[in-house]
Amino acid sequence: MKNKFIYLSFLALFSTSCQEQSFQLDDIILECHDPKYREEGYDIRTIIDDYEKLLVKEGVLQDDSGESYWKVYKKIASGNDFRIESATFREYDPFFKVDNETKLALFECEREMIGFARQRDSKWRGILGNFEPASGDENPERIYQAMRGAMSEEDVNSYYFRLKMFQLFDMVNSNL
Repeated sequence: MKNKFIYLSFLALFSTSCQEQSFQLDDIILECHDPKYREEGYDIRTIIDDYEKLLVKEGVLQDDSGESYWKVYKKIASGNDFRIESATFREYDPFFKVDNETKLALFECEREMIGFARQRDSKWRGILGNFEPASGDENPERIYQAMRGAMSEEDVNSYYFRLKMFQLFDMVNSNL
């Protein structure tokens, strides 16, 4: 079950990560998250930075580099019942503090941005074709390797990538 959930979560992230320079992961933050959360009084980038600092301080991440995130994801993908001992991102995430209308608007905006990226870059169709849920390929190690190979340093350092990683970390957080 954990592998299937990891697969589905990172299918969404992976589908937004492999693109040409014309579309960057942080376009989703700028177009969707920033405006909606600012209306509600939250600065999502500051929240992400602060939570990252907490994870470094508590030893979950070695530092704020992309390599630190990859190491934690690799441990999660290993399936060895890896657990994170830290405050959950849910405690910081404004998604759990806004009304359902705002949540729906965020979801729809992200979905539209992902669709936009798929239409603009043929690479998306090829990559997504390899990871269709019906294919039965739910191997987290394979997904990890594919993501590592496809994501640029800029992708890994994006606010959107870190946001999605924090949500993944919550899935293996011992506090949940």
